[in-house]
Parts: sequence; structure tokens; C-alpha cells
Amino acid sequence: MKTISIDFWNTLVDARTGGKERHQARIDKIKEIAARYNQSITPEQVEDAKKKASEEFDLEWLGHQRTMLTHELVDRIVNHLGIPAKKNEKEELTFVFQHSLLKGAPDLAAGVLEVIPRLAAKYPLAIISDTMFSPGSVLRSYLMTKGLLDYFSHFVFSDEVGYSKPDKRAFLQVLEKNNALAEHSFHIGDIQDTDIKGAQSVGMKAILYTGISNKFEEGTTADFVASNWNIVAHYTL
Repeated sequence: MKTISIDFWNTLVDARTGGKERHQARIDKIKEIAARYNQSITPEQVEDAKKKASEEFDLEWLGHQRTMLTHELVDRIVNHLGIPAKKNEKEELTFVFQHSLLKGAPDLAAGVLEVIPRLAAKYPLAIISDTMFSPGSVLRSYLMTKGLLDYFSHFVFSDEVGYSKPDKRAFLQVLEKNNALAEHSFHIGDIQDTDIKGAQSVGMKAILYTGISNKFEEGTTADFVASNWNIVAHYTL
């Protein structure tokens, strides 16, 4: 049997869209909490703190195949800003960071709404996604609002399973759950070192999706490169 697993960010959705609204919601909440301690925080300070936290995230993500949970990132941001936030205030901030995705919802990649139902009619589909600020529970809510949730039979979100791509377990879990053979199955994603190498490490065919970012197109080991979802459909169906 064959299955197709799909990355979320910059494959199913365009991470560049909705970012302004997500970012503003997070800044507003940070400033609100800081004001309780008579601190005035500028957007530039927030951006610097987020950059430092993101660098720490990347070290864990790419170095140890584990993504920090939202509350871990919030702890780091608050500490970098020097805000003596209490536990309940960090929980408030964590909630805003997680759910701001729904306030600043990203756009679906062009063609997704047409192609996903066609793929799901023929093969079981799964999502394998490394998460950062938005956990798997929120990504499911987003997919539900777009009418896509029920097309997927399985989900591997890094915040839920405790490991991230290219860890073989992410891909093997999908193959097992969907009773599929690796050599007949595909993974679609936009990052060479996580999506492509991870899928190929278990014998799956890997499709590099470049419709949003072509950063990894040069030198990729992908079995196929697709610049849009219609090409994905033509190759896999």
C-alpha cells in the first residue's frame, strides 16, 4: 500500500502570510505583561528577544531533532527581555503565542484545496510537521477551518511525539499507521535536511516543494522537484 505524508509550513501553507497579525498579537501581550511591572518594551526589543530564542530553538531542532515547546520559547523570550513574569502570566503569554495563528491565519499554498481531496481519494494522507510557536492542536484547528482536517488519517507533530524531522521515527510512524510500504510512498516538503533526508532515510521517495521557497532546490537529493501542487498531483497520482 502507498501513503503520502506532507509537511505543513511552506508546503501546505505559506508561512509568509498572516505573520504581521500573529506578530502583533504576541507583541501586544508581552507589552501588557511588562506594563504590570512598570516596564516599557519596544517592538525592537521583542524582535531581538525572539531572534535569540529562535537561535536557541534551531540549536535544539537541528542539533538534537527536538523542537522546544511553546512555553519553553516563551520562558526564553521573557528572560531575554528581563520581565519577572509569574507562572500564570507566562501561561497567558504561551496561550497567545499558540493561538495567534488563528488570528493571523496563513494562506494555503495555491492549489492545495483542489489537489488534497484528489490525493486523499486514492491514498491515505498524513502530516509530518515540526512545530514552533503553534502546537499540533492549533494546526488541527486551522486545518478544520479550511475544511482539510478530515482528509488526513494521521498526524505527526513534533510537540506531541517529542522528536522532529529528520528523525526516522516520524516517517516510520506514518508508514506503520497507514500500513504502507516505504518504497511505494512519498513525502512532500520544502527543506532538504529535514523533509528530504528524513524521508529518504527510511526508503520513501521525497518530493521537494518549491512553490513557496526554492532555497533548497540547488543540490537537493529529492527524487522530484515540484513548483506547484498540480505538478505534485501529476507525479503522485
